[in-house]
Amino acid sequence: MLRAMQRLFLALLALLLVQSPSAAQSVQRGVDALDPNSGTITLAQTDSVLDLGERYHFYGAADARTILVEMWDNPPSEAEGVLGIIMPATATPDQRSWGAVVTWEPIGWVSGTNAREADYDELLAQMQSATRAANRQRRADGFPEVQVMGWAQEPQHDSVANTVSWARELRFFDGSPNTLHYDLRVLGRHGVLSMNVVGTMDQLAEIRVAAEDLSDRVSFNPGARYADFDAERDEVANYGVAGLVATGVGVAIVKNAGVLALLAKLMQPLGIALLVLTAALATPLRRLFGKQKVGPAVTR
Repeated sequence: MLRAMQRLFLALLALLLVQSPSAAQSVQRGVDALDPNSGTITLAQTDSVLDLGERYHFYGAADARTILVEMWDNPPSEAEGVLGIIMPATATPDQRSWGAVVTWEPIGWVSGTNAREADYDELLAQMQSATRAANRQRRADGFPEVQVMGWAQEPQHDSVANTVSWARELRFFDGSPNTLHYDLRVLGRHGVLSMNVVGTMDQLAEIRVAAEDLSDRVSFNPGARYADFDAERDEVANYGVAGLVATGVGVAIVKNAGVLALLAKLMQPLGIALLVLTAALATPLRRLFGKQKVGPAVTR
Protein backbone atom coordinates (compact mmCIF):
# COMPACT_ATOMS: atom_id res chain seq x y z
CA MET A 1 0.00 0.00 0.00
CA LEU A 2 2.85 2.41 0.78
CA ARG A 3 4.30 1.99 -2.70
CA ALA A 4 0.92 2.68 -4.23
CA MET A 5 0.49 5.82 -2.16
CA GLN A 6 3.86 7.14 -3.29
CA ARG A 7 2.98 6.91 -6.94
CA LEU A 8 -0.50 8.35 -6.42
CA PHE A 9 0.70 11.56 -4.89
CA LEU A 10 3.63 11.85 -7.27
CA ALA A 11 1.15 11.76 -10.14
CA LEU A 12 -1.27 14.31 -8.77
CA LEU A 13 1.35 16.90 -7.88
CA ALA A 14 1.65 17.64 -11.58
CA LEU A 15 -1.75 19.30 -11.41
CA LEU A 16 -0.27 22.03 -9.19
CA LEU A 17 2.82 23.00 -11.17
CA VAL A 18 3.25 25.87 -13.61
CA GLN A 19 4.48 24.59 -16.95
CA SER A 20 7.10 26.03 -19.28
CA PRO A 21 5.97 26.76 -22.90
CA SER A 22 7.69 23.69 -24.36
CA ALA A 23 6.32 21.45 -21.64
CA ALA A 24 2.85 22.97 -22.14
CA GLN A 25 2.94 22.12 -25.86
CA SER A 26 3.91 18.54 -25.11
CA VAL A 27 1.16 18.24 -22.51
CA GLN A 28 -1.43 19.67 -24.93
CA ARG A 29 -0.53 17.03 -27.51
CA GLY A 30 -1.02 14.41 -24.84
CA VAL A 31 -4.42 15.84 -23.88
CA ASP A 32 -5.62 15.70 -27.48
CA ALA A 33 -4.75 11.99 -27.67
CA LEU A 34 -6.72 11.05 -24.55
CA ASP A 35 -10.11 9.36 -24.65
CA PRO A 36 -11.91 10.07 -21.37
CA ASN A 37 -15.20 8.36 -20.59
CA SER A 38 -18.22 9.35 -18.56
CA GLY A 39 -21.35 7.50 -17.49
CA THR A 40 -20.99 3.99 -16.10
CA ILE A 41 -17.43 2.75 -15.67
CA THR A 42 -16.80 -0.92 -14.88
CA LEU A 43 -13.75 -1.72 -12.77
CA ALA A 44 -13.39 -5.43 -13.38
CA GLN A 45 -10.41 -5.85 -11.06
CA THR A 46 -12.39 -4.55 -8.10
CA ASP A 47 -15.75 -6.11 -8.98
CA SER A 48 -17.28 -2.65 -8.76
CA VAL A 49 -18.89 0.05 -10.89
CA LEU A 50 -18.49 3.84 -11.01
CA ASP A 51 -21.61 5.78 -11.98
CA LEU A 52 -19.99 9.06 -12.98
CA GLY A 53 -22.83 10.50 -15.05
CA GLU A 54 -21.80 13.56 -17.04
CA ARG A 55 -20.18 15.37 -14.11
CA TYR A 56 -16.84 13.53 -14.22
CA HIS A 57 -14.43 12.10 -16.75
CA PHE A 58 -12.62 8.82 -16.19
CA TYR A 59 -9.26 8.27 -17.84
CA GLY A 60 -8.71 4.51 -17.99
CA ALA A 61 -5.52 2.62 -17.32
CA ALA A 62 -4.00 3.29 -20.75
CA ASP A 63 -4.78 7.00 -20.61
CA ALA A 64 -3.63 7.15 -17.01
CA ARG A 65 -0.31 5.72 -18.11
CA THR A 66 -0.07 8.35 -20.83
CA ILE A 67 -0.82 11.10 -18.32
CA LEU A 68 1.59 9.82 -15.71
CA VAL A 69 4.48 8.80 -17.94
CA GLU A 70 4.33 10.85 -21.13
CA MET A 71 2.60 14.05 -20.00
CA TRP A 72 3.95 14.27 -16.47
CA ASP A 73 7.31 12.64 -17.22
CA ASN A 74 7.20 9.98 -14.51
CA PRO A 75 8.95 6.60 -14.76
CA PRO A 76 6.76 3.85 -16.23
CA SER A 77 6.74 2.11 -12.85
CA GLU A 78 4.62 4.97 -11.48
CA ALA A 79 1.71 3.84 -13.64
CA GLU A 80 1.74 0.25 -12.43
CA GLY A 81 -1.48 -0.72 -10.71
CA VAL A 82 -3.27 2.55 -11.47
CA LEU A 83 -6.79 1.79 -12.66
CA GLY A 84 -7.56 5.30 -13.80
CA ILE A 85 -7.86 8.96 -12.98
CA ILE A 86 -11.12 10.80 -12.26
CA MET A 87 -11.39 14.52 -12.98
CA PRO A 88 -14.23 17.02 -13.30
CA ALA A 89 -15.66 16.93 -16.81
CA THR A 90 -14.86 20.63 -17.12
CA ALA A 91 -11.12 20.11 -16.57
CA THR A 92 -8.24 18.36 -18.32
CA PRO A 93 -4.89 17.07 -17.01
CA ASP A 94 -3.05 20.16 -18.24
CA GLN A 95 -5.12 22.51 -16.06
CA ARG A 96 -4.95 23.42 -12.40
CA SER A 97 -7.74 21.30 -11.01
CA TRP A 98 -8.19 18.32 -8.76
CA GLY A 99 -7.99 14.73 -9.86
CA ALA A 100 -8.38 11.42 -8.09
CA VAL A 101 -6.02 8.56 -8.89
CA VAL A 102 -7.84 5.27 -8.49
CA THR A 103 -6.16 2.09 -7.25
CA TRP A 104 -7.24 -1.19 -5.74
CA GLU A 105 -5.70 -2.72 -2.65
CA PRO A 106 -6.72 -6.43 -2.33
CA ILE A 107 -5.93 -6.58 1.38
CA GLY A 108 -9.10 -8.36 2.42
CA TRP A 109 -12.03 -7.26 4.55
CA VAL A 110 -11.23 -4.31 6.84
CA SER A 111 -12.94 -4.44 10.23
CA GLY A 112 -14.50 -1.26 11.57
CA THR A 113 -15.03 -2.64 15.08
CA ASN A 114 -12.46 -0.46 16.83
CA ALA A 115 -12.70 2.61 14.61
CA ARG A 116 -14.04 4.83 17.40
CA GLU A 117 -11.22 3.87 19.73
CA ALA A 118 -8.49 5.22 17.47
CA ASP A 119 -6.47 8.12 18.83
CA TYR A 120 -6.04 10.30 15.77
CA ASP A 121 -4.52 13.13 17.81
CA GLU A 122 -1.70 10.75 18.72
CA LEU A 123 -1.34 9.71 15.08
CA LEU A 124 -1.09 13.37 14.10
CA ALA A 125 1.56 13.95 16.78
CA GLN A 126 3.57 11.00 15.44
CA MET A 127 3.40 12.38 11.90
CA GLN A 128 4.49 15.81 13.04
CA SER A 129 7.36 14.48 15.14
CA ALA A 130 8.64 12.24 12.36
CA THR A 131 8.39 15.05 9.84
CA ARG A 132 10.44 17.40 12.03
CA ALA A 133 13.10 14.71 12.37
CA ALA A 134 13.16 14.22 8.60
CA ASN A 135 13.64 17.92 7.95
CA ARG A 136 17.27 17.72 9.04
CA GLN A 137 18.02 15.34 6.20
CA ARG A 138 15.82 17.31 3.81
CA ARG A 139 17.89 20.44 4.47
CA ALA A 140 21.09 18.49 3.86
CA ASP A 141 19.70 17.17 0.56
CA GLY A 142 18.64 20.63 -0.61
CA PHE A 143 14.89 20.18 -0.21
CA PRO A 144 12.61 22.72 1.48
CA GLU A 145 11.40 21.84 4.94
CA VAL A 146 7.84 20.69 5.43
CA GLN A 147 5.43 20.98 8.31
CA VAL A 148 2.32 18.88 8.92
CA MET A 149 -0.08 21.62 10.00
CA GLY A 150 -2.81 19.24 11.11
CA TRP A 151 -5.87 17.40 9.97
CA ALA A 152 -7.76 19.39 7.33
CA GLN A 153 -10.40 16.78 8.04
CA GLU A 154 -10.01 14.33 10.89
CA PRO A 155 -10.42 10.69 9.82
CA GLN A 156 -14.07 9.72 9.48
CA HIS A 157 -15.52 6.22 9.23
CA ASP A 158 -19.00 5.95 7.73
CA SER A 159 -20.25 2.55 8.87
CA VAL A 160 -23.35 2.84 6.67
CA ALA A 161 -21.62 3.78 3.42
CA ASN A 162 -18.52 1.75 4.40
CA THR A 163 -16.09 4.53 3.59
CA VAL A 164 -13.12 6.08 5.35
CA SER A 165 -11.87 9.57 4.54
CA TRP A 166 -9.36 12.03 5.91
CA ALA A 167 -7.37 15.06 4.82
CA ARG A 168 -4.10 16.67 5.87
CA GLU A 169 -2.72 20.17 5.49
CA LEU A 170 0.99 20.45 4.75
CA ARG A 171 3.13 23.57 4.57
CA PHE A 172 6.29 23.63 2.48
CA PHE A 173 8.84 26.31 3.20
CA ASP A 174 9.37 27.24 -0.44
CA GLY A 175 6.71 29.90 -0.84
CA SER A 176 4.10 27.57 -2.32
CA PRO A 177 0.51 27.49 -1.05
CA ASN A 178 -0.29 25.01 1.70
CA THR A 179 -0.98 21.60 0.22
CA LEU A 180 -4.07 19.48 0.76
CA HIS A 181 -3.87 15.68 0.78
CA TYR A 182 -7.38 14.20 0.66
CA ASP A 183 -7.84 10.44 0.89
CA LEU A 184 -10.99 8.41 0.30
CA ARG A 185 -11.28 4.65 0.84
CA VAL A 186 -14.35 2.63 -0.15
CA LEU A 187 -14.43 -0.72 1.62
CA GLY A 188 -15.39 -3.92 -0.15
CA ARG A 189 -15.51 -7.59 0.73
CA HIS A 190 -12.06 -8.37 -0.64
CA GLY A 191 -10.22 -5.08 -0.40
CA VAL A 192 -10.26 -1.31 -0.58
CA LEU A 193 -10.89 1.00 -3.53
CA SER A 194 -8.66 4.06 -3.05
CA MET A 195 -9.11 7.54 -4.45
CA ASN A 196 -6.31 9.96 -3.63
CA VAL A 197 -6.36 13.68 -4.33
CA VAL A 198 -3.71 16.36 -3.96
CA GLY A 199 -4.73 20.00 -4.19
CA THR A 200 -4.29 23.29 -2.39
CA MET A 201 -6.06 24.23 0.82
CA ASP A 202 -8.38 26.65 -0.93
CA GLN A 203 -9.83 23.62 -2.74
CA LEU A 204 -10.79 21.79 0.45
CA ALA A 205 -14.52 22.51 0.30
CA GLU A 206 -14.72 21.60 -3.39
CA ILE A 207 -12.71 18.41 -2.98
CA ARG A 208 -14.63 17.32 0.13
CA VAL A 209 -17.95 17.68 -1.72
CA ALA A 210 -16.54 15.82 -4.73
CA ALA A 211 -15.19 13.01 -2.54
CA GLU A 212 -18.55 12.56 -0.83
CA ASP A 213 -20.23 12.54 -4.23
CA LEU A 214 -17.76 10.02 -5.65
CA SER A 215 -18.18 7.70 -2.67
CA ASP A 216 -21.91 7.58 -3.48
CA ARG A 217 -21.10 6.74 -7.09
CA VAL A 218 -19.09 3.61 -6.23
CA SER A 219 -20.98 0.34 -5.91
CA PHE A 220 -19.55 -3.13 -5.50
CA ASN A 221 -21.34 -5.90 -7.34
CA PRO A 222 -23.50 -8.37 -5.38
CA GLY A 223 -21.18 -10.84 -3.68
CA ALA A 224 -18.33 -8.30 -3.52
CA ARG A 225 -20.02 -5.82 -1.19
CA TYR A 226 -18.68 -5.12 2.27
CA ALA A 227 -21.83 -6.63 3.78
CA ASP A 228 -21.27 -9.89 1.85
CA PHE A 229 -18.30 -10.76 4.05
CA ASP A 230 -18.16 -14.42 5.11
CA ALA A 231 -16.09 -14.84 8.27
CA GLU A 232 -15.54 -18.54 7.59
CA ARG A 233 -14.13 -18.13 4.10
CA ASP A 234 -12.88 -14.60 3.51
CA GLU A 235 -9.50 -13.05 4.16
CA VAL A 236 -9.44 -10.38 6.84
CA ALA A 237 -6.99 -7.47 6.61
CA ASN A 238 -4.20 -7.38 9.18
CA TYR A 239 -5.51 -4.07 10.51
CA GLY A 240 -8.81 -2.25 10.96
CA VAL A 241 -10.01 1.22 10.02
CA ALA A 242 -7.46 2.96 12.24
CA GLY A 243 -4.68 0.94 10.62
CA LEU A 244 -6.04 1.82 7.19
CA VAL A 245 -5.64 5.50 8.03
CA ALA A 246 -2.18 4.93 9.50
CA THR A 247 -0.87 3.14 6.43
CA GLY A 248 -2.43 5.86 4.28
CA VAL A 249 -0.37 8.54 6.01
CA GLY A 250 2.78 6.43 6.15
CA VAL A 251 2.80 5.21 9.75
CA ALA A 252 3.61 1.53 10.20
CA ILE A 253 1.18 -0.93 11.75
CA VAL A 254 1.95 -3.68 14.22
CA LYS A 255 0.71 -6.72 12.35
CA ASN A 256 -2.41 -8.33 13.78
CA ALA A 257 -2.48 -5.91 16.71
CA GLY A 258 -4.91 -3.32 15.40
CA VAL A 259 -2.96 -0.47 17.04
CA LEU A 260 -0.79 2.32 15.71
CA ALA A 261 2.97 2.10 16.09
CA LEU A 262 5.83 4.21 14.83
CA LEU A 263 8.64 1.76 14.17
CA ALA A 264 12.29 2.72 14.48
CA LYS A 265 12.82 2.55 10.73
CA LEU A 266 10.32 5.36 10.29
CA MET A 267 12.85 7.75 11.76
CA GLN A 268 15.00 7.28 8.68
CA PRO A 269 14.42 9.77 5.83
CA LEU A 270 13.34 7.15 3.29
CA GLY A 271 11.17 5.37 5.81
CA ILE A 272 9.03 8.40 6.41
CA ALA A 273 8.84 9.48 2.79
CA LEU A 274 5.07 9.33 2.80
CA LEU A 275 4.82 11.68 5.75
CA VAL A 276 6.60 14.45 3.89
CA LEU A 277 6.00 13.31 0.38
CA THR A 278 4.94 16.37 -1.57
CA ALA A 279 8.24 18.26 -1.81
CA ALA A 280 10.32 15.13 -2.28
CA LEU A 281 8.02 13.61 -4.85
CA ALA A 282 7.59 16.91 -6.68
CA THR A 283 11.28 17.00 -7.49
CA PRO A 284 11.11 14.89 -10.70
CA LEU A 285 8.21 17.04 -11.87
CA ARG A 286 9.98 20.28 -11.03
CA ARG A 287 12.93 18.99 -13.04
CA LEU A 288 10.58 18.75 -16.02
CA PHE A 289 9.27 22.27 -15.54
CA GLY A 290 12.62 23.79 -14.57
CA LYS A 291 11.54 25.15 -11.21
CA GLN A 292 14.37 24.18 -8.89
CA LYS A 293 17.44 22.11 -8.21
CA VAL A 294 17.05 18.39 -8.73
CA GLY A 295 17.49 16.17 -5.70
CA PRO A 296 17.71 12.42 -5.29
CA ALA A 297 14.87 10.26 -6.52
CA VAL A 298 12.58 8.63 -4.04
CA THR A 299 13.73 5.11 -3.26
CA ARG A 300 11.08 2.46 -2.82
